[in-house]
Amino acid sequence: MLVLALDTALGASSAAILDTAAGRLVASMSEPMDRGHAERLLPMVAELFAGTGLAPRDCRRFVATTGPGSFTGLRVAIAAARGMALAARGETVGISTLTALAAPLLAAADPSPVLAVIDARHGHVYAALTGADGQAILAPAYRPAAAAAAAAVAHGAVVVGPGQAALLAAWPDGAAPPRLAAATAFPDIAWIARLGAEADPREAPCRPLYLKEADAKPQSRSLLRPARP
Repeated sequence: MLVLALDTALGASSAAILDTAAGRLVASMSEPMDRGHAERLLPMVAELFAGTGLAPRDCRRFVATTGPGSFTGLRVAIAAARGMALAARGETVGISTLTALAAPLLAAADPSPVLAVIDARHGHVYAALTGADGQAILAPAYRPAAAAAAAAVAHGAVVVGPGQAALLAAWPDGAAPPRLAAATAFPDIAWIARLGAEADPREAPCRPLYLKEADAKPQSRSLLRPARP
């Protein structure tokens, strides 16, 4: 089965083609960026397939990161995956960014619990804590950074993801030093492809995972009323 994986949820636009029958990554690309995902992703996909002798219609599964992440950014990959799946009569799968960040560490020969974190600003993070056995200890949620840091201390977890700095700022006084994985601003697209290939589409829908409401809110009707003469 050919799998096309896409990611625009955090600080990059990324795409990869995985051939599960051959057990290899055919091609992959990642370009760091804070904005402009919508303009870059589809040209990137075209470049990815160029020279491979393949096309998106040859893929049977289309994978996208679902968040948490940028409210607008993550929709880019999801919409692209859905559209291409429809055209190719394939299926879609969604993978959480927190799951993708934690996956390489949990696949190590002797893993530790892993706390995946993304900076949500205002003293909060998006966080998920997974045990060394791959079972969830804390489900993905929008949490105070101090609470996430306390959980990392309690479980001796390795901390991974672009929320490391926010977590360190809230690290408990007197606690053991944090165990930090290599800094990364976005998940590895190869892991997203592998996770997507193994997932059950019925249990991993390709739709946005919003763990909190958007900061921008529409004005209330009262604010839109014209002033009285």
